[in-house]
Amino acid sequence: MRIVGLTGGIASGKSTVTAQLQSHNIPVVDCDMIAREVVAPGTPALAKISSTFGNQVILPNGSLDRAALGNIIFNDKAQNAKLGKIMGSAIQKQIFWQVFQAFFAGAPLVVIDAPTLFETKSLISMCGEIIVVAVDKGVQLQRLMARDQSSEQEAMSRINSQLPMKMKIEHPNTTEVIVNNGTRDELKRSVHNVIARLQARAGLLHRLLTLPGMLLLVGAGGVLYSYSRL
Repeated sequence: MRIVGLTGGIASGKSTVTAQLQSHNIPVVDCDMIAREVVAPGTPALAKISSTFGNQVILPNGSLDRAALGNIIFNDKAQNAKLGKIMGSAIQKQIFWQVFQAFFAGAPLVVIDAPTLFETKSLISMCGEIIVVAVDKGVQLQRLMARDQSSEQEAMSRINSQLPMKMKIEHPNTTEVIVNNGTRDELKRSVHNVIARLQARAGLLHRLLTLPGMLLLVGAGGVLYSYSRL
């Protein structure tokens, strides 16, 4: 199975790319969604956060008070590191589990949608391919302002807080760049072409390295072993 990383900047159109990948029956592991799910009421991660930072970070309904937690970790590297350790472990387990499910189902490709793929670095080694959804800064700024109804200064501040797009595009592990400055139809064509290239590069070996393929190889190995004994 080929594991593909997907990343990009804010307002780059990555969510649209994800939806198009899913429309081609390619399983997508959504790291943002996992980050929300692992701190849902009753989860081990939320219990660990409560015991580490106190009950003041838990709302009356039992859910995480993100604002209160943010106030604690803001500009405090030690506290931020504690949260990162709790969240990182829980998120990683869910990523591995979802990738395994795709492997078990025999998917030739699985995409890990990780907005901070290059910043966190821990997932890079898992990915045989990495796609960057890129956009020019001017287009990105206009889209972000329109989406969030924010001022130019606020939008630019959020853009500048992320790893520069140029560094993502030129990262040695980046294998595909989808430039999303145009229309939705243009983006759809670009995604279709990228999928075709990924599937072609995956080739027979990666198609065999799914659970059914592995069973086939094991069976073939057994047959070869039997013949070698004759």
